[in-house]
Amino acid sequence: MLRVTVFGPESTGKTTLARHLSREFDALYMPEYGRAYTHALGIPEAAWKPKHLTQIAEQHIMLRQDIEARGGTALIVEDTDVVKTAIWSDFLCNTRDPAFDWDGVALPDLYLLLSPETPFVQDSIRMHDRQARREDFFERCVAELERREATYRLISGADFDDRMAQAEGYVEALLEITANGD
Repeated sequence: MLRVTVFGPESTGKTTLARHLSREFDALYMPEYGRAYTHALGIPEAAWKPKHLTQIAEQHIMLRQDIEARGGTALIVEDTDVVKTAIWSDFLCNTRDPAFDWDGVALPDLYLLLSPETPFVQDSIRMHDRQARREDFFERCVAELERREATYRLISGADFDDRMAQAEGYVEALLEITANGD
């Protein structure tokens, strides 16, 4: 099963795009577990501890494995992943569990990295409404993907329809390459 992970700073359209791609390509959808965890516990930014991020990562992996076990399709679209949780751990706690850097962490076949040109939309758990913080988080995302030698494509621009078209093109190319055995 191929895995595409939508990745990037807050309020860049990750969830909307991941849901759209899962519908468009008849793929399994993996929601962002960290959002459910944060809603359930109501943790303010200053109270985050590394153990919280480790718990999110562990649950995210288990949930993804459960969803993948359903099968029936060639693709799963994931709304963020454990690598992003590692970046959040760095960002919120200035440290990360060494397990985040284990070489066996399974990377997706493709990351779609969303840049932060989109307008910020506040919700009940978003923390970084200042553009400078969003850009800093984006740069951390780029650095982490580069460090891990992950395959990624940049999705940019402020127009959501254009972002969806870019993402669809990258996923179509991945599916085509895979179908052709390249």
